Amino acid sequence: MRFEAAGVLLLLGVLSFAVCGPEGVLVVKGRGAEGRPAYEGGKVEFLDAWLSDQVVHLGTTTELPLRLSIKYDVLETAPVLLNSRMGTEFWRLYQYGTDDMVALYTNENIDLSRPGVATVEVERATATPRFGELPRKGLVGIRGHYYFLIDQPDGEWLDVVDPPALFSLPEVGLKLTFTLANLNSFELSIAGIESTWQPGGPVRVKLMVRDADGERWPVVNCPATISGGDWKAQLSTQLDALSTPTGWLATTLPEEAVGDSVLVEGTVNLMTPAGPRQVDVSRRFKLGEGLRTQEQMAQVGPGGALPRNADGVVRETRALWVATSTLMSRESIDRLVDRAADAGLNVLIPDVFVRSTLVVRSELWPMADSVQEGLDPLAYLIDRAHEKGLEVHPWFCVTYRDRRFRDRFGDVDMIDAEGEVMGLGADVHRPRYRDFMVELMVGVARDYQVDGIHLDYIRTMGRCHCDQCKDEFARRHGKPLTEATDDEWIGRQREAIGDIVQRTAEGVRAVRPGAILSAAVFSGMPGGAAQGQDPANWAKQGWVDLVIPMDYQMLTLAVRANERKFLEALQDDDKLVTGLSLYQRAGQDVSSRPPELLAEQIAIVRGMGIHGYSLFADGHLDDGIAEMLKTRVNGDAAVPFFR
Repeated sequence: MRFEAAGVLLLLGVLSFAVCGPEGVLVVKGRGAEGRPAYEGGKVEFLDAWLSDQVVHLGTTTELPLRLSIKYDVLETAPVLLNSRMGTEFWRLYQYGTDDMVALYTNENIDLSRPGVATVEVERATATPRFGELPRKGLVGIRGHYYFLIDQPDGEWLDVVDPPALFSLPEVGLKLTFTLANLNSFELSIAGIESTWQPGGPVRVKLMVRDADGERWPVVNCPATISGGDWKAQLSTQLDALSTPTGWLATTLPEEAVGDSVLVEGTVNLMTPAGPRQVDVSRRFKLGEGLRTQEQMAQVGPGGALPRNADGVVRETRALWVATSTLMSRESIDRLVDRAADAGLNVLIPDVFVRSTLVVRSELWPMADSVQEGLDPLAYLIDRAHEKGLEVHPWFCVTYRDRRFRDRFGDVDMIDAEGEVMGLGADVHRPRYRDFMVELMVGVARDYQVDGIHLDYIRTMGRCHCDQCKDEFARRHGKPLTEATDDEWIGRQREAIGDIVQRTAEGVRAVRPGAILSAAVFSGMPGGAAQGQDPANWAKQGWVDLVIPMDYQMLTLAVRANERKFLEALQDDDKLVTGLSLYQRAGQDVSSRPPELLAEQIAIVRGMGIHGYSLFADGHLDDGIAEMLKTRVNGDAAVPFFR
């Protein structure tokens, strides 16, 4: 079933926006890329980014005459440059309408050797098919950045570093939205107007470019005004509830009369094959032209009301992954429950088994010594959570076992292709280990009043080349494991992982009818398949009730592209809940995300008809995010959609 919303929230872009604060700060700490020593040194705050042109010529599919400006403030100097000129260091260009991503290289030379505020300008961008599609005509937008290259002035690169959150914020992405067209010849026109024509009501106009191929595309972000009588207002780019440009420029009418007509005027900057052009456009409209009702003016895209049950209560799964460290004391559990309930969440997913640490009572494995004396963390959490109307679905890291676990449990080491013991993981091809995990999870469902069981690290964590795996494969396929094809590897991995999923589901439902089975999976299905994940089949077989892709992208539109693939694969959006991150990286620093970025991602999920989200993880549910959830996102209380 797909819920189609009836209404939508309209947003107007504010084009004079400039960003400052922690979202733009980058402490330059490299990753030690390609075996190089990790670089460290320098601190810069990115203040703003914008484009000079609203329409850009698309001649070849790899070269764009893109005039991009970046304003920054060097807070701590270092003898390096930051660049986006090669490798995985690129801007992410989003193609509206198709959800395709384009990787764009630029050579911006952000100079950290001089303190203070500066602006760099680039004149050209190069697209590569290595990391996505090539650009096509239509409305596009730079909506994020993937690494910066740390360069020396002589052009020798040192390392790579994660970018700050600024380039993924919707406010910046709006200003980096433009139109690609064949500008060997072109015509610009104000194509139409729509309004209720009521005092204080909405009004919008559409500015279009017809290119040399005869195709027409909307133009956004250009300076434009509408006036009548003594009234004059700036037109701004209109966004739908998913922060996507609708193609309209919009404002509101004044409360007083505007005369019998209005004049729309604008100036469009274009980068043509012959160089930059600036073209003025104008058109006068009579009052009453393009008359629309208030309802018609609101219907511009997805979003709007959430589904409700027969009692009028919102149905939406609002989950929070909870770290094991939070479960170690009554005080931290109390804080967790109160905070989650206040934020309008309704499901807690506590990590009860990770590495060698277990925080439930079981005859199969000892409880961690670090748990507060006399405390049964899961039992206490369930009691407190149920008092507040929150469900509890214990989270098991199925294969995430460390050396301490394996030394005590026995030989389930994973061996890599070079014959070395892998540091983390347990070989799920061993029946004894699979039996242990299934029995542990079913036992918790039997012994505790859980509302569900959550499977994480439900994957092989690599390819095991131990002697037992080699012998088993050779017996079955009549050839050595070193000759296994990718398809044979996928089949082998899926068989072992699928056995755990199926038997856990059957066992849990036998001892706890009504319990929900959920699984956290990779947001990229090919990567998950290589490690035995098959979420579409698990859902089809009825083994899992919820599939939760770990879609921890900074770029919101990448979340939408990934989730669309899951909707297509599952063929049932009732079984999909999107995993979103509460944290972000800039350099090697980790912090909570800006609340507005998370709000945008939840809006994307809702607008796609997906009935819930799960947030990773409680340690980054800071005051700003909690307040945003309480007041802006989860204003109406909700029951989990599956109830």
